[in-house]
Amino acid sequence: MTTYLNADLHCHSVVSDGTLAPEDLAARAKANGVELWSLTDHDEIGGQHRAAAAARALGMAYLTGTEISVSFAGTTVHIVGLGFDPDDAQLAHGPGG
Repeated sequence: MTTYLNADLHCHSVVSDGTLAPEDLAARAKANGVELWSLTDHDEIGGQHRAAAAARALGMAYLTGTEISVSFAGTTVHIVGLGFDPDDAQLAHGPGG
């Protein structure tokens, strides 16, 4: 028998270009049956602690996330990064580090 996990691993909050606070996104995810959630704001990790606390309070598993913009040869792509430590000192430096 195959078991599935309802996960949302790509959403943005007001910390970047979204329209809802991390707490409101967590509540909406829970209301839609999400069991594993990740906040993946663009080039930003400032909402990670709020998102993790909200997910915990709602009984959801949480995975840290961000969507990193990478430019090369005139093209920009977005790469979703998951499962990092938001308190890592190297991440605090931001772009250009």
